[in-house]
Amino acid sequence: MDFINQNLLIVDDNPEILDSLSELLEDEGFELRAAKSGEDAIDILSEFNPAVILSDMNMPGMSGLELLKEVRKSNHVVQFVVLTGYATVRNVAESMADNGAFAYLQKPIMDFEILFSTLRQAMQKYQLLQENKLWEERLKKANATFEAIFENMDAVVYVADMQTYELIYANTKFKRLFGFDGEPDSYRKKLCWQVLQKANKGPCDFCTNLKLVDSQGKPFQPYTWEFYNPVLKRHFSIKDQAIYWHDGRLVRLEIAMDMTKYRKISREMQKAKRFKAIGVLAGGIAHDLNNTLAAILGNLNLAQLIVANSEADEYFDAAEAGIMQAKELSGKLLGLARGEEPVKKRVDMKKLAEAFISNKECKTPIRLDVADPLLDYPVDGDAEQIKTVLYNLTVNATEAMDFKGEVRISIHRHFSSTHHCEYVVTGVHDTGRGITASDVEKVFDPYYTTKFPGADKGTGLGLSIAYSIVRKHDGFIDIDSVEGKGTRVDVYIPVAGNVCDDKEL
Repeated sequence: MDFINQNLLIVDDNPEILDSLSELLEDEGFELRAAKSGEDAIDILSEFNPAVILSDMNMPGMSGLELLKEVRKSNHVVQFVVLTGYATVRNVAESMADNGAFAYLQKPIMDFEILFSTLRQAMQKYQLLQENKLWEERLKKANATFEAIFENMDAVVYVADMQTYELIYANTKFKRLFGFDGEPDSYRKKLCWQVLQKANKGPCDFCTNLKLVDSQGKPFQPYTWEFYNPVLKRHFSIKDQAIYWHDGRLVRLEIAMDMTKYRKISREMQKAKRFKAIGVLAGGIAHDLNNTLAAILGNLNLAQLIVANSEADEYFDAAEAGIMQAKELSGKLLGLARGEEPVKKRVDMKKLAEAFISNKECKTPIRLDVADPLLDYPVDGDAEQIKTVLYNLTVNATEAMDFKGEVRISIHRHFSSTHHCEYVVTGVHDTGRGITASDVEKVFDPYYTTKFPGADKGTGLGLSIAYSIVRKHDGFIDIDSVEGKGTRVDVYIPVAGNVCDDKEL
């Protein structure tokens, strides 16, 4: 026989039947044990693992049906073949229906080939169930491995039925991002497009399902794409693959890497390179311009001494003012190009902001909001350079509101898990016209302006200089703007004594 387990347990209270069956079945090749009662059978089962139990139905003490029920409490694989007289057929039917007996044979047995065939079929079923059990255990281990891998990935992972769009699996990061923390399994049965794109009234227009299967509807090659999720306001690099789930369903496995941070790092690196190149060019131009302006100013002063005309003085003064303005611009260009290192000392941002506002360096009304007035807000920085940042930002905010309204400066402390660093965050808020998403990417570029044509555009260097100063303080600037509603510019500078992991952000 080809079975791994050919063990057979015979249970009968009649010694003659028990002996004759044992001898007959041993000759047929079965490995067997014999029990004189249901109680004896229970004891034998503690040390013997049969594939089939061949049991009489009517026995004193524990009956065959009671034995079957007791065994089924802990073992759903072993097969029962019940021997019974004609009068107990109804009981046998009950045992088979309710407790899964494989078959019953009436006594006396007239055709032993039927007995042998029934026992072999029962053992075949046992073998199939054992194999299924083994595969189920392997599947559980595979699922556990699958979940362990995806749970520990720094990615959003989910599985959705490709026909019904029902969510079948989601990892912890998915549940956290989409608000299923409190009830981890509440995402099940929901449709993917309802969760991922809350405003949708049906499957997404950009759904990749059709790209993942061939013309026969079978899994095809993976599909990689990028997407900005407006619900989460984050950029993702996505890989989709059609696979067969363990229950046979065709599903979409999606792995989405959050690229928001890396895109920001890349932009910052590109910006820094561009900034450096522009700075070198600006420095050269400013140096030559300074020399030219000095010569013009000197000659203009000489001309003013020679031409003693009160009417001409007005024009001389205007020309001199223009030259001084140009010299101021060239000075800013040189400062931007040189990137002067800050002379850092311990500075309290709350006190610095209070001094900045009280000195009325910016003519627009400014309100100061401090998250916790009792806290200190120390940074290691150059007070004068930081004041320059505040001045440039408040001037921009004032111009964005057409010199109307009130600028608000806010101060709070924030711990960034991304940078493993605590920052003092100084925000400059306005209620002006706002900045478009495409312009936000460019506002720190020298000479880039969002002001309307014909407006007093200034030098176009204010934000560039602010950016350069903040970077030299190991910080960064974050802008949140809504067109028509206003802009918030947050300056992040590490709390004094903090060392941040990632200065590129």
